[in-house]
Amino acid sequence: MMRRLLPCWLLLLFAWPVAARDYINIDEPGFRPYPLAVPDCKDLTGQNSGPQAALCTEVLRNDLEIAGMFKILDPRSYIADPRKEGLSGASINFADWSNVGAAGLVKVGIAKVGEDVKLEGHLFDVASGQDLVPKKPMTLSGPEKKLRHMVHALADAIVEYYTGTRGIFFTQIVFAKRTGNEAKSICLMDFDGANERCVVQNGAINLLPSWSYDGSGIYYSSYLHGGPHLYLLELASGKITSISRETGLNTGAAPSPDGKLVAATLSRDENSEIYLMNPDGSGKRRLTRDWGADTTPSWSPDGKRIAFVSDRAGSPQIYVMNADGGGVRRLTFQGNYNTTPSWSPRGDWILFTARDERRVFDIFKVNPDKGEIVRLTQDQGDNEQPCFSPDGSHVVFSSTRSGESKLYLMNADGTNQRLISRGKGEYSTPRFSPWFDNPR
Repeated sequence: MMRRLLPCWLLLLFAWPVAARDYINIDEPGFRPYPLAVPDCKDLTGQNSGPQAALCTEVLRNDLEIAGMFKILDPRSYIADPRKEGLSGASINFADWSNVGAAGLVKVGIAKVGEDVKLEGHLFDVASGQDLVPKKPMTLSGPEKKLRHMVHALADAIVEYYTGTRGIFFTQIVFAKRTGNEAKSICLMDFDGANERCVVQNGAINLLPSWSYDGSGIYYSSYLHGGPHLYLLELASGKITSISRETGLNTGAAPSPDGKLVAATLSRDENSEIYLMNPDGSGKRRLTRDWGADTTPSWSPDGKRIAFVSDRAGSPQIYVMNADGGGVRRLTFQGNYNTTPSWSPRGDWILFTARDERRVFDIFKVNPDKGEIVRLTQDQGDNEQPCFSPDGSHVVFSSTRSGESKLYLMNADGTNQRLISRGKGEYSTPRFSPWFDNPR
């Protein structure tokens, strides 16, 4: 992906040395969340930083809960006196934290310095009282408007310390949204639902957004001029370019992992088929050739295979083919309606939506090599259109469990499901971005 220059407050944080250690592995059999205490962010100066401290606390706890590998202990159970405890290990009574069941302790202070804010964080092992990063505490400074991003950076570093890999806190989600009428807009939000804003609002139906491989643009289909036609929005400039205006369908753009090709569904030959094209829409080449409809391509992370939906056997099922169109084989055989494949960045699973005998939609995953199928949602409305996070640890999806279709997030094993969309209207077809080094 395209790399962006890191702000100085992020450079300070991610320069930590990584020592050899045993990492938390959420995929291990019998995994239990690591008990972590996260007391309120402490106002270090008293210079009217109370609201900022409250926001710091809210965002930090939410981030670490979403991470999925921690059990954030209920703050009401804490017995330590926050007025007496500071940020240094010498000021902390670790017995108080051990008595409430904490294995780890996160301490964060916040100070307002002019128009900026400064964060100082520490991560302690409760049993030993050891500061886990004593040579370089988590220290960040930046403009107040970047406070949420700064807290995300703290959470990212904590997750990386315990797991060896960064979290999802510098990702975004693109989705289609309908509010009040038949029109649909293309909108963005942060991974946790914050900072929602729409980037394509033209009074028409716009749908099926997907990120360009480097996160600099968004592909989407629109009925603005008939269609549906395929477009690319450049986020930095706002420029919109027509990518494919063939007769019939032009939908489901899926950039290859290296960004050199885009797979999409076209019906210019009357039947819906999977095509490859250059990122600008040139050089179209048909991959599938059969009497059924072939749609919804999703690349394997190595770019060698493509998952897709086909009804060539009489009902929509998940298939896999080589990137040149050869080696087609069927993956799903249970049920008569399986759609919307999304290949994990780790390569080990393909998410999909299935309709069961009650005509209810739920989310499953299938191993592309062994055919093993695991159910992830059940008995909570219709759950559809899943997509993996860029590290494969989380899944975003739409659900009607609360009435209108909203966006939810869960761990890749189906646990830790939570509502993330906050606005009114119907949300659909969410897609995770790549990681962004420099938050927008």
